[in-house]
Amino acid sequence: MEDYHVAQFSERRGQELGLFAIFDGHLGDSVPAYLQKHLFDNILGEEEFWTNPESAISKAYEKTDKAILSHSPGMGRGGSTAVTAILMDGRKLWVANIGDSRAVLAKGGKVIQLTVDHEPNTERGSIETKGGFVSNIPGLL
Repeated sequence: MEDYHVAQFSERRGQELGLFAIFDGHLGDSVPAYLQKHLFDNILGEEEFWTNPESAISKAYEKTDKAILSHSPGMGRGGSTAVTAILMDGRKLWVANIGDSRAVLAKGGKVIQLTVDHEPNTERGSIETKGGFVSNIPGLL
């Protein structure tokens, strides 16, 4: 199986945190498994998370990406999309995504799209510059 998820509540610094994620692996499960194990630790490990969550989440995604790329020979050529949501004390919600994993919110009988998909063909240059690749084989992005 190449898909992993996180759905848990924990308490940190007196705050109740709901941590939710889906990691959709491509060409193997090593990258989504790594994300499941490390991404939230990296996000919550950013000291600035408690004062500037948007910046901390962005930095943690980048830090995690760099760690994956540094381990890439052992992880193979696979990758993963990711969508994460952090709910703090049931009142504040931060959502982030990489790839075409999408977050939506149902409110009052309506669906609200919270994220914008990152399409590999429009971001090919950036992906390839970082050592990745874009495949046009159906089912593999």
